Amino acid sequence: KNKSLFITESSFDIDFLENWRKNRPNSFKAVIVFDLLVIICLNAFLELFLFVNLSNIYPIIAMAIIITDECINCGACEPECPNTAIYEGADDWRYKDGTSLKGSLVLTDGKKVDANEAQIPISDELYYIVPDKCTECVGFHEEPQCAAVCPVDCCVPDSDHVETEDALLAKQRFMHPE
Repeated sequence: KNKSLFITESSFDIDFLENWRKNRPNSFKAVIVFDLLVIICLNAFLELFLFVNLSNIYPIIAMAIIITDECINCGACEPECPNTAIYEGADDWRYKDGTSLKGSLVLTDGKKVDANEAQIPISDELYYIVPDKCTECVGFHEEPQCAAVCPVDCCVPDSDHVETEDALLAKQRFMHPE
């Protein structure tokens, strides 16, 4: 007979399966139950183990805020931003606006910039948030103030700019060292 590990039409013996099913030990169900219990316990242990370790490796994830196209241009968010990261559509922005940044410098993400240089607006029509300056109000408030005051709930997390809470706090301290 073919001793292949793969079951094919030529190697599969239906009689073998029938005989095995009829002649299996009486404790077969007990073995299955025991195996399932071992698997469940092992799975629970691994989930607990991985959760504890992953929480140390991957700290709390946060992200910059973005203003969606549902914005009604009311401007309620702009004065609430402690980093001056919110600008009216079509307005140029600068890294130095509302921060302690001056001259040429390297940001916490390694980007080289001139804090005094005008930057191109991110949006020409709606208010926008500069991701490089947004800290989600970490270091200032418990929640993003733009989202707290927005009457149409258009200030939402920006999945394109994911940062840890520690990174946001480092950014906040970099822009406001006092």
